[in-house]
Amino acid sequence: MKSIWITAFQDDNGLVQNLMQLAGKYGLGADGSFWQDDLAKMMWMSVREKLKDKSISLWVIAGNEQVLTPEVRYGLTLLMLSIKQEKPELPVLWIDSSSKMERTLLPSIFADTPFLAADSTSIGAKFAAMANMPAKNKAHPFRLKLYANPAFGIWLETGPVSGTEWKGTILGLDEGEIKAHGVGSAGQLPDKCMLEYPSEGIELQSGETSYIAWAVQNSIGESSSYFVKIDGIPKAILFGELPQGEEADLHILKI
Repeated sequence: MKSIWITAFQDDNGLVQNLMQLAGKYGLGADGSFWQDDLAKMMWMSVREKLKDKSISLWVIAGNEQVLTPEVRYGLTLLMLSIKQEKPELPVLWIDSSSKMERTLLPSIFADTPFLAADSTSIGAKFAAMANMPAKNKAHPFRLKLYANPAFGIWLETGPVSGTEWKGTILGLDEGEIKAHGVGSAGQLPDKCMLEYPSEGIELQSGETSYIAWAVQNSIGESSSYFVKIDGIPKAILFGELPQGEEADLHILKI
């Protein structure tokens, strides 16, 4: 039986029961858990393991702006990044438990996620439709991958897509801190590497947001990547090809 997994927050127990009953009416199994807000222990990884189960055909997140603290936003972003790379076919649905939240308040990784108010009469039909249709993933001009482990922390891997090359790479944070960086083969953290003209503490401005960035001038193609270790809780991550002049075509992931 196809099932949905519901991620909810402690004040939404009644909503969770309603959602589970709706799923059952449409022939779907339902399970879930309340969000455990512990970034240090990476508790979001336990949810990732549940979502990877073959029976889970839809991930439902029930929450509103009141629960979206910086810690929760970052944890959900990390979990979504991880699921996108490990089970990209899994569709995701956000249920606004307050029925009055603006979807623009979600972390930007959920920008294309279907969004319904908790009082919508179409939730059950949406469950059935999404659980029976693989997610459509938007193509991006970059690669962004997550490595997470309580032992070695949070690392991001980035680089260009097939057929393109970056003449240097940069990654910056709005809050949080970069602890280390490296260059190596795509798909695995490097044991050792040669960095060409590495830079640290670069100050960048995008709109009203300031970033502190690290960079290298190594050429990065489809088979190589730039790796950065992150500490703390960033509000946004800026990354892309190292600008060659005043013009910069960089990507921003708002947490």
